[in-house]
Amino acid sequence: MDTIKSSLTIIFEPPFYKAIFERSWDSVYEVGQLILGPAEPKTCDIYRLVNTFWTKIHFFANN
Repeated sequence: MDTIKSSLTIIFEPPFYKAIFERSWDSVYEVGQLILGPAEPKTCDIYRLVNTFWTKIHFFANN
């Protein structure tokens, strides 16, 4: 059985907040990012982002 690990980090890189998505399994590591805008994202915004736009995030692999 494969184990898939995912993480989401929100950072502020002036002037915008960014969402950094990371996931890995076996020897594959992928990362994707979205620019969230200048306002600090609320918890409900992050929840909606993950549940609504997960399939639209472009991940880049390094294996």
